[in-house]
Amino acid sequence: MAVQMEFVYIFFTLLFILMAAWMYNRVKSNRDRYIEENSPAIAGNDSIKGSIENDGRYDEPNSEDLEQMEKLLEDAAESQGIEYKE
Repeated sequence: MAVQMEFVYIFFTLLFILMAAWMYNRVKSNRDRYIEENSPAIAGNDSIKGSIENDGRYDEPNSEDLEQMEKLLEDAAESQGIEYKE
């Protein structure tokens, strides 16, 4: 009977070691994945999701756009106490 119990102890010891190794690897992979998913975005390495395509609509502003930009610049200069000159 003692010989049989030694095999059971050896079996459960090996099983425990294998389970501990599996848990260690699982925790390590989860931690690495979490760090990768939540790391800060570095300029140029991040991907911007969206459906914006560069169709050239905003390459050359029309006269209305230029007038609106001029008005914004005048308002900004006035709010800061700067005299806006064209």
